[in-house]
Amino acid sequence: MRWMHLVCGALLTSVVSVSACTNDGGSAVSGKGTVQIFVVPEDSITEGLEPGTDPENVQDGWTITYDRYLVTIGNFRARRTDTNATLADPTLWVLDLRNAPTSGYVTTEFDDVDAVRWDKFGYDVANARPGVRAMPPTKQADVDLMVANGWSVYFEGHGEKDGKNIAFAWGFRAGTSFDDCASPDGITGFAVPKGGTVQVKPTLHGDHQFFDNVTQGVEITKRLAQWLDTCDVDQDQNLTLDEIRSCNVAVALPQPPYDLTGIRDQDGDGKISVFDYVDSQVRTFGDFQGDGECPTRSSLP
Repeated sequence: MRWMHLVCGALLTSVVSVSACTNDGGSAVSGKGTVQIFVVPEDSITEGLEPGTDPENVQDGWTITYDRYLVTIGNFRARRTDTNATLADPTLWVLDLRNAPTSGYVTTEFDDVDAVRWDKFGYDVANARPGVRAMPPTKQADVDLMVANGWSVYFEGHGEKDGKNIAFAWGFRAGTSFDDCASPDGITGFAVPKGGTVQVKPTLHGDHQFFDNVTQGVEITKRLAQWLDTCDVDQDQNLTLDEIRSCNVAVALPQPPYDLTGIRDQDGDGKISVFDYVDSQVRTFGDFQGDGECPTRSSLP
């Protein structure tokens, strides 16, 4: 799919190929290139989380496996702050991250792009609505599920420890825009090579719902999952959304080790529950080029 929206003083829309714009000196940009947007799942989604003492492990002994992981994503955008030229593709996709192609989903290609640094990049993890599209191997049933519930993310799987196997299947209307994305080395946006192609990779992480704090920027955190068992009050090894809505954070997420200062009352019931903790965390799981951050986040309707 090919889109090119370019701003050079005024907005030009539905342009596939445009001539070079000029910036302050009036000199034309030398060279063009191509931008490909790849949506990529972190291996915490495709491979799960292992117990252990390394920073990426679950520190309290749980193994987490995802059997399904759907996300509504799109509205990819980029901008040059020197000229205010923009690239934009408003398409929204439901994508099956658990079964994503090895290289990710190529959702968008911008052709004939000025071969310079585009220092602003962002995208939306949106609440699904009619008109969202699917890309194989994502199934139409996945799209229908997300649209019927207005979910931005849905995942199902299980946690295992000490002979217990606790299943979960949860969807959230946690639409969030992610902007000012930077690579792991802190460089914002991306550079387009002259005559070449740059691969830009929004990366979705599957471990944030097990963080011990809501991160903003560098992910300084531990991963903990004992709350799965604590909130399974009937001990039927099937943890429902109703159970996490009624689960007391003082018991399930004690401070310390948890820091709950970034948790919001996402369901508007006037209290903070484990549901609000998970909902708040999935509003942070959009990253860039692997472990790069998109620190400017806003809620979407």
